[in-house]
Amino acid sequence: MDHKQPIFRGTLLEPGPPREIAIKKTWPENRERNFEMIFLTGISRKRHKNIVQMLFAFSNKVGKEQKVCESFVFDFLPDTLASIIKKGKLDTTDIKIYTWQLFNGLRYLSAHYRRLFVAGPPCYAFQYQIVHRDIKPMNVLLDHANGLLKIGDFGSAKVIHKVAKSTAYQVTRFYRAPELLLGAEYYNWTVDLWSAGCVVGEMLRGNVLFPGRNGRHQLKLIFLCIGSPTEEDVKLMRVPTRILFEGRVVVGTGLSQLCPGADPQLIALLEKILVYRPKDRLWGPELLKDKAFDSILQPGAKRQNGQLVSTIITDEDIKEMRQDRGTNSKVIIITPAMKQRLDFSCDEIPRKPTKQKAKAHSSHKSPQNREVSKAKEESTQKKQSTSSEQTKGSEPPQAKTAAALTQEAPVRI
Repeated sequence: MDHKQPIFRGTLLEPGPPREIAIKKTWPENRERNFEMIFLTGISRKRHKNIVQMLFAFSNKVGKEQKVCESFVFDFLPDTLASIIKKGKLDTTDIKIYTWQLFNGLRYLSAHYRRLFVAGPPCYAFQYQIVHRDIKPMNVLLDHANGLLKIGDFGSAKVIHKVAKSTAYQVTRFYRAPELLLGAEYYNWTVDLWSAGCVVGEMLRGNVLFPGRNGRHQLKLIFLCIGSPTEEDVKLMRVPTRILFEGRVVVGTGLSQLCPGADPQLIALLEKILVYRPKDRLWGPELLKDKAFDSILQPGAKRQNGQLVSTIITDEDIKEMRQDRGTNSKVIIITPAMKQRLDFSCDEIPRKPTKQKAKAHSSHKSPQNREVSKAKEESTQKKQSTSSEQTKGSEPPQAKTAAALTQEAPVRI
């Protein structure tokens, strides 16, 4: 149990009939905005069965320093996928049931993007995606007796915008996508697909699929399994450094070697998920309709305990999945005050003034201001001419930057 975020078990007496609950306590720093509370408050308005449901949230100040303690109240799920794997290898039917639900939850997160309209001045709008960034067995909650799975712990989640940088040092190492291991700063929700694939591999194997001792060793284990990435793979992963392979390029031994005796259809499914190119990772309805799940989605399919699979993955779930086109977006209006308060973990998005606005702005300058602007322009031109003389015969700044990037100490694998 994380001492910074302890989780308690209790009974909710009211409202409604008594029921078991889990209470997660966090102590955010004053300068931090608790993204998890913001996200779960929003997601709770439209429930999804494979995403943890927050029932209530409250905060209070404790101790002499009056430090803020935020508490989230959830329905209680007795197990985690980590605890179930630790007890012994799961049977193939349960692995397929949990795999389907895990990727169904990720489908919901990736397909239901949001569009923010920030009220001005200035006014601007942008789309963003929710990336969990810590998919691992410990954060996958289960009611194993009933076969129910929910994705939990959104404490590392982030709102990602395509033009904003994000830190690469995220996701527990064993489940970290190769582009993150190589330092990519521009990524999206496809890193969650890799993590989920590693979780499925762990269910098949009975222990961690890629148990790297550090980042470099983690990459080596991945290379040994699925082979070395090509130059095009590295380019599409958008990594900022070159890779130099020590020795020859590795030809992977394959996932079946790491998961002996595993269901061949699940291995084939994993081979479509654990790929280097983020855009090529299988996801969404196409993944959930894969033939690997035919055996559990057929009428009358049962778990070992006799429970019908149709009571877990219902006809309504399948209908919703098939109708999902990935275009279900919401428009949220954010005032400047709300933006400052929420801080969506998204780096500031550059906003360039339109040409018309810039022109209109310059046309309203007073004669005095025009003279000042003219003097500034002349000064700038002088500086530029001096700079060009100093760098005469050398590469242009853009070429120098590109050269500097390629001459950085490469990653040796």
